[in-house]
Amino acid sequence: MRACTFRSALLLALAAATGIAAAQSTEPPKLEQLNDADTPITVTPKESRETTTRVQRQNGRIVQETVQAGGSTYTVKPNNATGGGTSLPGDAGGTGIRGPQWTVMEFDIAKKQKQRSADAAAAAENAEDAPPPPPPPAKR
Repeated sequence: MRACTFRSALLLALAAATGIAAAQSTEPPKLEQLNDADTPITVTPKESRETTTRVQRQNGRIVQETVQAGGSTYTVKPNNATGGGTSLPGDAGGTGIRGPQWTVMEFDIAKKQKQRSADAAAAAENAEDAPPPPPPPAKR
């Protein structure tokens, strides 16, 4: 029992000594001054998030509206009642909320054909500027 109290007293004394030593040596370290580069900070403004809207009308009623906002394009159509107006809201054929249709990908085949014809015209111009090819070797 005596050894147990002696050990606990020794551990208590060591813990107190290390706590005092740690409290005395908590000076902040000296900091070195870093030389920053003389390059100025440049801030580029974001592209304007301009929104364009195209409205299609038939007989004065809006049939479709296409919105381009930033890099996104979506189409909003009115929710017209179908079936001669006999369906009620909540029915399978009734009017409900009609969400926008997002344009995911567009294929422009005419653009590719125009690009090919422009490339062919550029190749033809370069061919006219180049010297003619050497004649084939003579056959013996």
